Amino acid sequence: MNFYINNFVRVSWCGYFSEYFLATNGVKQGGVLSPILFCVYLDELLIGLSKAGIGCYIGSNFVGALAYADDLVLVAPSASALRKMLSICDDYAREYSMSFNAQKSKCLVALPRSRHSLAPLLCDCDFRIGETPMEMVSSYCHLGHVITSNLDDTPDIINRQSSFIGQVNSVLCSFGKLFSDVKIRSVLLYKFVRL
Repeated sequence: MNFYINNFVRVSWCGYFSEYFLATNGVKQGGVLSPILFCVYLDELLIGLSKAGIGCYIGSNFVGALAYADDLVLVAPSASALRKMLSICDDYAREYSMSFNAQKSKCLVALPRSRHSLAPLLCDCDFRIGETPMEMVSSYCHLGHVITSNLDDTPDIINRQSSFIGQVNSVLCSFGKLFSDVKIRSVLLYKFVRL
């Protein structure tokens, strides 16, 4: 408790240090307790979004608000539903003296093929976090996976292939003087352990 209540920090930049100041909010980056505290802190927001009944569902399961680490994804079936969900988030942020970063937030509209003709209309929609508009994008990399507005998996597959090739090259460079069969086993073991 003392680690969070009496936490003084300072900024270091190019060898110069600021004065110490009290950090009164947020969780410690990389802290073992941070994910748990984040979950406790955001739980009421997730419950509120679920009870609003306006996000997306799979069967009877609410999937309109997906939270992982310090990320929150809102999934809505319509522009008006998303605006209501963003309003709930804004109200929560005001009540608990926090803010959502609109500069880091993106809005991606995914339509089934039968509705692709609506895409130009939706690109003109204005979604805001607080008073700040969110950027509209046609693809976005979230948690290492590329999601596209046309629901095409090709960019994600290419991203995963590139990542795999980079990891293999890293292993091969580290063990460059080994026999080929040892390198192959090392790469396979590396990928097995990483999965």
